Amino acid sequence: MAEGSWVDVAAADDVAPAAVVAVEVGEVELALWRTAEGVLSACDARCPHQWSHLAAAGVVDGEELVCLSHFWRFDTEGHGSKVSVLGRRDAKGDVATFAVREVAGRIEVQVAEPS
Repeated sequence: MAEGSWVDVAAADDVAPAAVVAVEVGEVELALWRTAEGVLSACDARCPHQWSHLAAAGVVDGEELVCLSHFWRFDTEGHGSKVSVLGRRDAKGDVATFAVREVAGRIEVQVAEPS
């Protein structure tokens, strides 16, 4: 994603470890989440499979965000996969991610400048 402006979207305390919340930046819907270890991530709120909203139909499992509609999994870099019943991990569609940071108890997401 092209560099853009940093936008304040939430208090850092609003996103606990293993939690996911919905935020909007203009017309962009995001899922803001932390891994079980507390790593902060921001991604497109829509699963690329069938467009389920990852903040409403998603849960954090360890270090991944899981869409409960069809169990696609996304890491903090947006890489998508699905684990088969036999334990094989197959690559699936990726989800767009956004730069995210914590500043003075707040969470900021970097969004591209409008064209």
